Amino acid sequence: MRTLSTTVPFGFDFDTVRWVEAYRALGCVSGQFYRNPANPPSPREARRVAESLGVPFDSIHGVFGPDIDPSSPDGAHRARCVEIYEDEARLALDLGCSGVVVHPSAYTPDYSFYDKDEADRLQSARWGFLDDFLRRLAEVGARRGTVFLIENLPRNAALGHDPTALAERVGAAGSEWIRMCFDAGHAHLTADLAAELRRCAPVIGYLHVHDNDRIADQHLMPSDGSIDWRAFSAALRELALDAVCMLEVFYDEERLESLARAGFGRVLSECCALGGL
Repeated sequence: MRTLSTTVPFGFDFDTVRWVEAYRALGCVSGQFYRNPANPPSPREARRVAESLGVPFDSIHGVFGPDIDPSSPDGAHRARCVEIYEDEARLALDLGCSGVVVHPSAYTPDYSFYDKDEADRLQSARWGFLDDFLRRLAEVGARRGTVFLIENLPRNAALGHDPTALAERVGAAGSEWIRMCFDAGHAHLTADLAAELRRCAPVIGYLHVHDNDRIADQHLMPSDGSIDWRAFSAALRELALDAVCMLEVFYDEERLESLARAGFGRVLSECCALGGL
């Protein structure tokens, strides 16, 4: 059965308790740990908070940024990235979960988008470097019992904007410890969402769910952008895809509470085809 999850933010301006309570009212039953690296909580306290609120962690969002580039041509930097994500694996286990979301390349420092030709060129030159990183990451996963979830990205990263091509590399890793985090909002920015979902399905282990206007990576609530959610939910049902749907939406607490009072959880259930496979 598919279930609904939420980001659980620590160290930001959000009231974590109020945020999670609103998402619980919208139907979320688990959470993805997401922290401000400049102000992180202790794993013990974060786990206590999540479990006391009824959203035990199902995964963590691994650290990312312009200085963390797993598909870098620099072999020493890739090795450092493997070390970083082994640390993230340890953190996930401390939090009571075994999934770690990984960005396969760094964002541009100002989050600006490459044009398609430039993005394609950069990506094409990096596949071999990603393969090397995934091979070593699979060894970490096997050693730690951690599943690394490789996320497709928008065109403000040097690799990852082609979901199908990324899924092929994930599959080629040949490891149960390397799966895909299929990001619906990112796929909508760069491709045909429902078609990409179908092509990537064999390696999908987790879903990030959010909406946008197909121009900017806005992380809107489903139905607030231009995604065809009927087509998306139909594909989920057709594929019988058994993966958590995590709402990666950063609305403020008051807006979330208003949506919950209005019964928006029913819309989310329809968008994510909850209630069965």
